[in-house]
Amino acid sequence: MPAATAVCVFDLDHTLVSSPLDLRAVGREMEALMRARGLDVPVRELRWSAPELLSLVRREAPELEADVLAIPVAHERRAMQEASLEPFAVEAVAAMKARGFATAVWTNNDRVAADFVLSRFGLGRHLDLVVTRDDVRHLKPDPDGLRVVRERWPGAERIVVVGDSWVDGLAAQAGGVPFIAYRSDHAELARRGVAITASIASLLDLPAALA
Repeated sequence: MPAATAVCVFDLDHTLVSSPLDLRAVGREMEALMRARGLDVPVRELRWSAPELLSLVRREAPELEADVLAIPVAHERRAMQEASLEPFAVEAVAAMKARGFATAVWTNNDRVAADFVLSRFGLGRHLDLVVTRDDVRHLKPDPDGLRVVRERWPGAERIVVVGDSWVDGLAAQAGGVPFIAYRSDHAELARRGVAITASIASLLDLPAALA
């Protein structure tokens, strides 16, 4: 494809698709398993997210990684069967392409779950790149997915991330790009120190937020 000067990067769950994927439940199950297997998970004020727990187990007890990772995989498989499109998701992605943006999805889900829902809802044909858990060294809130995006479009002058979660916001922030918060928990964003460039309640508002 031609070189892109601007890239719009979308999160997947609760941004382009709505699903019953409960990331807090995933994190609780992972933490319980890790503690049951004897790993010291420090107590802290802010809850551990699933990506943070996976990083911890990879660093401290890599022999547990397969068992710990099986928890989010099981949740993702169930959730993808019940997923539905977020309102105006296709229209928003198509609108970005019409405005000359390259379009990408960046998700902490694995390739199987991402490809399933993108194909099911016809989103794939509007996307130039899909970055999944299988493509990165570290998950959001780490910004490593932006490395993959920049490798695809090394000449991009503008990259923006659209997502619902604090992990999306911190990943964008750490990668030095603007974050558009979609139907987000603003109290949680504030607790996590996420800087918001714009906030939208509908994906139809995205073009105006980027203006």
